[in-house]
Amino acid sequence: MPERVKAAASCGCGSGLAVGDCLCPATPVAKLIGRRYALGLLSLISTRGTVRYTELRSRLGNVSSSTLAARLADLERAGLIVRTVHPTTPPRVEYGLTPRGRELCSVLTDFLRRGRSDR
Repeated sequence: MPERVKAAASCGCGSGLAVGDCLCPATPVAKLIGRRYALGLLSLISTRGTVRYTELRSRLGNVSSSTLAARLADLERAGLIVRTVHPTTPPRVEYGLTPRGRELCSVLTDFLRRGRSDR
Protein backbone atom coordinates (compact mmCIF):
# COMPACT_ATOMS: atom_id res chain seq x y z
CA MET A 1 0.00 0.00 0.00
CA PRO A 2 1.45 3.43 -0.92
CA GLU A 3 2.67 5.66 1.85
CA ARG A 4 0.29 8.57 2.52
CA VAL A 5 1.07 12.27 2.87
CA LYS A 6 0.53 13.50 6.42
CA ALA A 7 -2.46 15.79 6.98
CA ALA A 8 -0.12 18.63 7.90
CA ALA A 9 1.86 18.43 4.66
CA SER A 10 4.00 21.50 4.14
CA CYS A 11 2.49 22.06 0.70
CA GLY A 12 -1.00 22.37 2.15
CA CYS A 13 -2.71 19.78 -0.05
CA GLY A 14 -3.62 17.67 2.98
CA SER A 15 -3.93 13.95 3.44
CA GLY A 16 -5.17 11.17 1.24
CA LEU A 17 -2.51 11.36 -1.48
CA ALA A 18 0.16 8.79 -2.07
CA VAL A 19 3.67 10.15 -1.68
CA GLY A 20 4.77 11.39 -5.08
CA ASP A 21 1.21 12.10 -6.28
CA CYS A 22 1.09 15.64 -4.94
CA LEU A 23 0.85 18.13 -7.81
CA CYS A 24 1.85 21.12 -5.68
CA PRO A 25 5.42 21.24 -7.10
CA ALA A 26 3.84 21.98 -10.51
CA THR A 27 2.11 25.12 -9.21
CA PRO A 28 4.84 27.62 -10.23
CA VAL A 29 5.02 26.35 -13.82
CA ALA A 30 1.22 26.18 -14.03
CA LYS A 31 0.99 29.80 -12.90
CA LEU A 32 3.63 30.82 -15.43
CA ILE A 33 2.13 29.08 -18.45
CA GLY A 34 -1.32 30.26 -17.36
CA ARG A 35 -0.29 33.89 -17.80
CA ARG A 36 -1.49 35.68 -20.90
CA TYR A 37 0.62 35.01 -24.02
CA ALA A 38 2.94 32.49 -22.31
CA LEU A 39 1.60 29.42 -24.11
CA GLY A 40 1.39 31.32 -27.38
CA LEU A 41 5.03 32.33 -27.07
CA LEU A 42 6.14 28.80 -26.24
CA SER A 43 4.15 27.44 -29.17
CA LEU A 44 5.54 29.99 -31.64
CA ILE A 45 9.12 29.46 -30.52
CA SER A 46 8.64 25.69 -30.50
CA THR A 47 7.36 25.53 -34.07
CA ARG A 48 9.87 27.99 -35.53
CA GLY A 49 13.08 27.08 -33.70
CA THR A 50 14.41 30.59 -33.16
CA VAL A 51 12.24 33.67 -33.46
CA ARG A 52 12.99 37.37 -33.43
CA TYR A 53 11.17 39.76 -31.11
CA THR A 54 9.43 41.59 -33.97
CA GLU A 55 8.03 38.35 -35.39
CA LEU A 56 6.71 37.34 -31.98
CA ARG A 57 5.04 40.71 -31.57
CA SER A 58 3.41 40.60 -35.00
CA ARG A 59 2.22 37.00 -34.61
CA LEU A 60 0.65 37.58 -31.19
CA GLY A 61 -1.48 40.50 -32.36
CA ASN A 62 -2.53 43.01 -29.71
CA VAL A 63 0.25 42.35 -27.22
CA SER A 64 1.97 45.49 -25.93
CA SER A 65 5.75 45.74 -26.00
CA SER A 66 5.92 45.87 -22.21
CA THR A 67 3.73 42.78 -21.78
CA LEU A 68 5.70 40.85 -24.40
CA ALA A 69 9.02 41.82 -22.83
CA ALA A 70 7.76 40.86 -19.36
CA ARG A 71 6.46 37.48 -20.51
CA LEU A 72 9.67 36.70 -22.39
CA ALA A 73 11.66 37.63 -19.28
CA ASP A 74 9.43 35.36 -17.16
CA LEU A 75 9.99 32.43 -19.52
CA GLU A 76 13.73 33.10 -19.62
CA ARG A 77 13.96 33.26 -15.81
CA ALA A 78 12.11 29.94 -15.62
CA GLY A 79 14.73 28.40 -17.90
CA LEU A 80 12.24 27.64 -20.69
CA ILE A 81 13.64 29.97 -23.35
CA VAL A 82 17.04 31.41 -24.16
CA ARG A 83 17.59 34.95 -25.41
CA THR A 84 20.46 35.43 -27.84
CA VAL A 85 21.71 38.92 -28.70
CA HIS A 86 23.73 39.11 -31.90
CA PRO A 87 26.31 41.94 -31.90
CA THR A 88 25.10 43.71 -35.01
CA THR A 89 23.88 47.24 -35.63
CA PRO A 90 21.05 47.37 -34.75
CA PRO A 91 21.30 44.44 -32.31
CA ARG A 92 19.42 41.33 -33.43
CA VAL A 93 17.68 39.42 -30.64
CA GLU A 94 16.41 35.87 -31.09
CA TYR A 95 14.56 33.55 -28.76
CA GLY A 96 14.73 29.76 -28.72
CA LEU A 97 13.67 26.94 -26.44
CA THR A 98 16.02 25.45 -23.89
CA PRO A 99 16.04 21.67 -23.39
CA ARG A 100 13.70 22.23 -20.43
CA GLY A 101 11.39 24.31 -22.65
CA ARG A 102 11.36 21.60 -25.33
CA GLU A 103 10.50 19.03 -22.67
CA LEU A 104 7.63 21.16 -21.36
CA CYS A 105 6.28 21.69 -24.89
CA SER A 106 6.45 17.94 -25.49
CA VAL A 107 4.54 17.23 -22.27
CA LEU A 108 1.91 19.86 -23.08
CA THR A 109 1.49 18.54 -26.63
CA ASP A 110 1.04 15.01 -25.29
CA PHE A 111 -1.46 16.32 -22.72
CA LEU A 112 -3.50 18.04 -25.44
CA ARG A 113 -3.43 14.97 -27.70
CA ARG A 114 -4.67 12.77 -24.87
CA GLY A 115 -7.45 15.24 -24.15
CA ARG A 116 -8.58 15.19 -27.78
CA SER A 117 -8.51 11.40 -27.99
CA ASP A 118 -10.79 11.06 -24.94
CA ARG A 119 -13.71 12.82 -26.63
